Amino acid sequence: MFETISRYIRYHRCGFIFMILQVTMMLTLLEMRIEIEATPGQQRSKTRLFVFLDPMALIYSPLYSGFAMGGMFYGYGMIYLRSKGPLEGFLSRLRNSALSVWQQCSPLMILPWCIKIVQGLCKLPVCLWMCLFNENRPQADYFVLLAFLAIGFWLYIVTLAITSFILAMRLNIRLLCARTIGRSDHELRAYAQGINELLGFEMLVIN
Repeated sequence: MFETISRYIRYHRCGFIFMILQVTMMLTLLEMRIEIEATPGQQRSKTRLFVFLDPMALIYSPLYSGFAMGGMFYGYGMIYLRSKGPLEGFLSRLRNSALSVWQQCSPLMILPWCIKIVQGLCKLPVCLWMCLFNENRPQADYFVLLAFLAIGFWLYIVTLAITSFILAMRLNIRLLCARTIGRSDHELRAYAQGINELLGFEMLVIN
């Protein structure tokens, strides 16, 4: 069972990373709010935990995950353009330029996703900080329990976000390194040069 799952993840690595990025994004969209309400006629206040989710933010969330995945495809897909015909020279230059931009800017594709994740993670600490200065907090029922549950869930999302970021960046770095051919292997360099000549642009960088 474990080998089957591991093989599936290996063959569908990009889809697996997209799923992790999207799940992390969806969890950070859950806004947890702890409120302490004083009950008239009772000595102890009540602690309430509210969970909110913005449907529009949920609908737009795949855009951030998809944009982060854009750094994991050579030339943002431009290399798959067919360069046969009257526009052969233009399309070849376009594909070569797309690869150059991808080489320089692909790690930045995950930046909007990171900003959105950080914004979602900052909401709960701010809410707990405000509750600590509530005058009814010492008499509030279940405040400590709910606070620990919220903090535990928040730490789980932080761990998932860090793991997602590391997996995405490792895959991107691996793709960047796979495009470069070293000087040591002459046969591999000749093979890479033949591929570049066949494609009409510098698909593989030869040092």
